Amino acid sequence: MKKNDGKVIPFPRLKERLIERGMEALRKKEYERALDLFEEAEKWDKDHDEIILGKAICFLELGKLHEAKAICKKMLHEDQGNYFTVLQIYLTILVQLGQYEEVQMTIEAVLEEHKVPPYQAEHFYKLLDFSRKMNKEQEENYTPPAFSFEKMIENVDEQMKYVHFLQHSSHIKHYQTIQDFLDHPDIHPVVKTMLLQILREREITKKVFITKFGKNMTVIPNELKDISEYHLVQRVFNLLEDHLASENPTLYEAVKDMWLRHLYVLYPFPPEPPNESLWAAALHQIGYELHGIEMDDDEIQALYHVDLQPLRQVQKQIKHIQEISNLQL
Repeated sequence: MKKNDGKVIPFPRLKERLIERGMEALRKKEYERALDLFEEAEKWDKDHDEIILGKAICFLELGKLHEAKAICKKMLHEDQGNYFTVLQIYLTILVQLGQYEEVQMTIEAVLEEHKVPPYQAEHFYKLLDFSRKMNKEQEENYTPPAFSFEKMIENVDEQMKYVHFLQHSSHIKHYQTIQDFLDHPDIHPVVKTMLLQILREREITKKVFITKFGKNMTVIPNELKDISEYHLVQRVFNLLEDHLASENPTLYEAVKDMWLRHLYVLYPFPPEPPNESLWAAALHQIGYELHGIEMDDDEIQALYHVDLQPLRQVQKQIKHIQEISNLQL
């Protein structure tokens, strides 16, 4: 690595050499080493097709199927890499996960929308036939566990058992129960977030009504954004990085986690008010408090140009959410 006027400059062809070494490690079935090399190369190019797909293959071979699935799904949606190569790996992952319903839906969509290469068509039709048989068999043998809605309302552990059942089930057939969960005031807000994520991962297009903290919203799970896509989120990160990252990197990371946890509990509702300075100031001062560092009001107000009264209101929200999010689910 070279330094020039304080800037870090990579050695010539560093990325290419890391990719080559990663591919060589893959061929030798040294998957942990290959993953390390691809992740190092990713620091220089986050959107390189070979790097991304290499990571997916490593995760697949290491048994980290959900990580591999997420990468391939993103590549397919964003049209990265060779479509049918990525698709083949994606289908392999789904089969290993036993998600035959998704295998069937994916292949049917591909056959309808794409011109499948002749040399791959037979394989796709055979896999489609196999997934249909597996889905039929699962439906015939499927017996949903008995859940008491009244019991679940009173007990967070029971709520989590229901969430875990849904996470490991390929059958999302009782939408009314899920809807009742999302709307009921006594269901834990984190449980509601987890339910929305399950529906979003299954690409559910049915509208659901959700209530949290006295607010309500109708959403289509498949159209929901990631938390990180909210503009306010990144603006708060930018302010905290400007004022905190270089001064106290450890505290900066802790405050970032606090902010993401806050957003997770609120999801899909955005933080109110939509003022990045208020949220950054509140997080900054609370972070100091939690680490036993004093920071007076005048200092935080001058640093972020905020008024004390709205700052206190936002801090109250953060502390309330912290109590909720720290609950052992």
